[in-house]
Amino acid sequence: MSEKEQEYAKTTFAEVARKYDEVEFFKTSARHVVELIKKHTRNKPNLAVLDVACGTGNVVLECASLLDNAVCDAVDISEGMLAKAKENASSKNLDNIDFHLQDITKLELTKKYNVITCSYTLFFLPDATKVLARLYAMLKPRGIVVFTSFTNEAFSPSDQILLPLLRKYGSKSAIEHDMDKWENLKQKKDIERLCMMSRVNDMEMYTEEIRYGMSVDEWWELLNNTGQKGMLMELSEENYERVKNEYYEAMYTHADMDGEVELIADSYFVVVK
Repeated sequence: MSEKEQEYAKTTFAEVARKYDEVEFFKTSARHVVELIKKHTRNKPNLAVLDVACGTGNVVLECASLLDNAVCDAVDISEGMLAKAKENASSKNLDNIDFHLQDITKLELTKKYNVITCSYTLFFLPDATKVLARLYAMLKPRGIVVFTSFTNEAFSPSDQILLPLLRKYGSKSAIEHDMDKWENLKQKKDIERLCMMSRVNDMEMYTEEIRYGMSVDEWWELLNNTGQKGMLMELSEENYERVKNEYYEAMYTHADMDGEVELIADSYFVVVK
């Protein structure tokens, strides 16, 4: 990442680390990742595992807990995220994880791994092909990389409501954001393109539905505690309130009789071998 992109990521995720840890679909996704690891490693013990962009540790904690005698490294660019991940590991009495403050695009680790995981991160990166190629090169023989990405349906209708409002009220990042570029990895063909450009030929892709109802208040809290936080932080206090009010009004038109709008966090789970 460039210095500007690094700072944006650090600032955004430092702000959301505590609440980010409470997002349920990340935990559901982490369980799917471990199921795939078990399937593709045939429950082999003593795996060396690396989780990059680990966030608050959902995936690496599942690996450290459920894979037999796994030894894990976890990397993130945000000190706040790592602090929460370490706290979570300590609360579960897990001592088989080493945490590292590093930029995923400039990894300094020299070890080789049986398993490398990367959840909901590659679509943030301007050089995702180089990152995937680097992760692939860090595998031991017969190792796997498991990465995840959201489908095109994920976070509808929220994304279609929020982004125009952010642009309207002055978020520079929202103005620059292109929802339709292939690098967002929202379609199978885009993931296939990423793998091809990374010189990865052997991959399997799975799709999982992750859905549950949320109130509009819960939706707004989610936006303020995930990746959109950075865009919201760019607004003036007055414009933040304008975005919030118009967002609420639009989301209520999609609510059911219980006042909930379904969260769609459907995801691709990709295994690179």
